[in-house]
Amino acid sequence: MAKFNNIFFMVALVLASGVLASFAQEPGEDISPSTLIDDTAYPPEDAMPPETEHTKYLEECARKVEAECGKEIFLGMFESLPITQKCCLQLVKMGKTCHDDLVKAIIFLPEYSRKASLALSNSVQIWDKCVLITEQISPAPASIE
Repeated sequence: MAKFNNIFFMVALVLASGVLASFAQEPGEDISPSTLIDDTAYPPEDAMPPETEHTKYLEECARKVEAECGKEIFLGMFESLPITQKCCLQLVKMGKTCHDDLVKAIIFLPEYSRKASLALSNSVQIWDKCVLITEQISPAPASIE
């Protein structure tokens, strides 16, 4: 679990690396849950170029959810797996803009771009479901007039 610190954090680092082409999957190769969480697909941190402002922003977004929840949300995007209440709360707390920007960063990676439409659709469903769950747990306060 420590090695799989946070999938979104790792994606942000890979996005900034400038070596994305070397991580592309072979044509016709399917993405399965085991390949989605394979830590060996990422370069060592010391091989990374300097961070950009966008990379720093994505890293800050990724830090707002625990690694376990990042993995759950990531797998939910590609495998339509359910998201726990705990992870929904963290996702909503992270915010829609961060969620959308991390999703965009992931689907622009060559190894995930072939499933971009599925991931986008599922990410919208995940967000909407998590907002509903969050509202049920802690409804917005009524306005005082």
